This record gives sequence, structure tokens and C-alpha cells, in this order.
Amino acid sequence: MKKVSARMFFTVLWRGVCQALGWFFGLFGYKRDGRFAKCVWGLFATSAAVFMAVLAFVFVYSAYEFLHDNPRISTWRNRGKSYTSYVDAEHGICFYGPAHGKGYVYNSRTGEKLLKNVEWIAQPEGADSLVCFSNGKKRGYFNKRTGKVVIEPKYDRAWIFSEGLAGVEEKGYIKFIDATGKVIIDNGLIHTFYTSYMSGYVFHGGYCKVSNGKGWGLMDKTGKMVLPQVHKYIIPTDDCDLWCVRRGEEMAVLDKDLQPVLPFAEWSINITGNAIQVTLPDHTMRRYDLQGNLLSGFCITRVEMLEYETDEVFYRTETTAGGRGENTVPVVNDYHPKATARLRAYSAGDDCKGLMTADGHVVTLPSYEWIRAIGPDLYLCSLDGVNSVVLNGKGEVVR
Repeated sequence: MKKVSARMFFTVLWRGVCQALGWFFGLFGYKRDGRFAKCVWGLFATSAAVFMAVLAFVFVYSAYEFLHDNPRISTWRNRGKSYTSYVDAEHGICFYGPAHGKGYVYNSRTGEKLLKNVEWIAQPEGADSLVCFSNGKKRGYFNKRTGKVVIEPKYDRAWIFSEGLAGVEEKGYIKFIDATGKVIIDNGLIHTFYTSYMSGYVFHGGYCKVSNGKGWGLMDKTGKMVLPQVHKYIIPTDDCDLWCVRRGEEMAVLDKDLQPVLPFAEWSINITGNAIQVTLPDHTMRRYDLQGNLLSGFCITRVEMLEYETDEVFYRTETTAGGRGENTVPVVNDYHPKATARLRAYSAGDDCKGLMTADGHVVTLPSYEWIRAIGPDLYLCSLDGVNSVVLNGKGEVVR
């Protein structure tokens, strides 16, 4: 294939433009005879070439702007480098976040940009409709159904809306505002000691978990501390009907009115879907219903058969590969067949283990990390993973 130099390309282009203009002016009887006519004709040809070049540049630049700014095409072009997430799928409101720089909120149905220069967004929970966003300097809120700004970005820090309120920081203090931007809670607490849990300054079941830097407590929607900030942790159930709280070495379960379902005691508590599981200091387990009524005073999680090696010796021939690619050679190995011990090992709280009979009679409390049978009715039980004792079938220490 013949190579085309730049000089040849522009020469051919110039001749083509000249021929086109000559044909055009020839339609009106224009002739190129004479030096002046040639000069005029050349001037027209040059002007037309410049005009076509400018027109081509404008077209290319407009196409680039369209492809760059169109949300649908931008998302396709930056696959793997950017992301698009729905803010409100029902109304087609989306957020486009590029790999670098700032993104924007747009309507996926019309392609219209609704909010530009958005660094990130944080969507609300539940029925709240205001989305927190940052422009890189300040934070504000826009309506997730329309994409329109409701509260201008004026806060140093801001968090998501929950149950109609959102935490914002102004001049080093945390306040709570409603969906109009009106301040509802202003305790005057410095945010350094006013930290939160569960996604940050979020209300659950009418309460927000806050800390004074020493302990956790609960604040209601009027700003009143209804549970003192002396707890090691506070965890709600998914429906916020129960709160599991720990104070020192004691734990309790409170209802949605913060009244005790299970009182404070030295036990470990785990709330499942339909019951409260309690592990006592001796590693035994109890089970209560969600109203605090005892369902079972002794629970186990698993039972294992225990096997031991007998004193009999058997021999079996196995084959093994010889060295340096030689053929396999037979090897005779001895082994002790296994038998089942009389007792079983059961697991309870903290996965600690104890001994029980085959008919369910408990021989020992679940006080051991692991248990192995070493005889028909003899058991090696680990106290702490290192030190062990040997028990007989009655649970008595024999050595």
C-alpha cells in the first residue's frame, strides 16, 4: 500500500476544493481568465477552506461534548472505572460517580443533569426522602425523587436522615435537623465526645445511640438522654423491639420502652429470631422467649460420639513408590482398631464441652475446651487448651 505524505494530502485537498468552487461559480458564468479573476477565485477558495475547517472543528467538539456529558454513554465508556447507582428507581433518579473527580445526579429517563459537582452521596433509611451529598467542601441534602436540592450544602459534616431527623455538624457541635433544615435537637455537645453507632447519628425505634467518650447511652427524639452513658455497648434487634445492653461485666435485655425483659446479671446474651439465648458463667445455657419467660434451663448445641484406640494390633500391607522412579513396593503397617466409648461429649455455651450418657444424663458441666476418649470409659479433658485432666465414667478425676 502506497504511503501518503502530509504534503500530498493537503495538495490533493486544495485541488479538490478549487475544482468544487470552480464548478460552483461556473454555474453563474464566472470565468477564471485574467490575473485578477484568478486572485479573486483563490481568495474565495481559501475562505471556503477555512470555513470548512472551522465547521469540522465545531462538529467534532460538539460530538465530544455530547458523548462526554451524556450519562448513558459516560457510564458505558467508563466501565470498570466508574459506577452508576439508582437513588430512586421508580422516578429514574441516578448518581453517576466517576473514577476520578466529581459526579452528578441525573434523570436516567431524560438524560438531564439535575445536580452537578457531587463528590459522594449517602442514601437514607426507611421512608426518609432526603439524600445527603457532598460537593467536596460542604454537605447538604437533595430529594431522592426529584434530584433537587432541599437543604443547601452548608454543613461541615452531615449524616443520613433516619426517622425524620439527621445529624449535622456546625462549628464543632452536633445538632439534629428535620427535613426543612430546622434544628430540632441542639444539646451543645462537642462532637469529639458525641460519637454514634449504627451508621452514624441514626435513630432506631425512636432512640439514637451516643457516647460521652466513656460509655454509651440512648437519646430520644427530644434530645433527652433516656439511658445513661455508662454502658459498654448497646445493640438493638432488627425491629428495635429489644435492646441488648452491657454494663461492666453484666448484661441485660430491655424492651422498646427500655424496661427490663431480663435484668442485669453476669451472663452472656444473644438474641436470635424468636428467643433469647443466655450463657451463664459456668458455660451452661438457658433459653428464654422474647418476653423473658424461661423456655429451657439447660440447652446443648451438639453431641459427639467419642472413639478410642483399642489395645489390639492389626497389620495391613500397603504399597508405596520406590525412590528414583522405581516400581512400588509393599510396606506392612500396624494399627489399632477403634471402638466407641460409653459416654458422649456435648457442647454448650462458648462451645465448651462436657460428658453425658447415651440416654442424655449429664455427667459433667461443660467446663472443658475439648474431650478425647482414651479408653472404654476413660476421658482426657482439656481445661484451657494446654492443661488436661483424666476423668472416669462418673466424671471423677483419676489423674
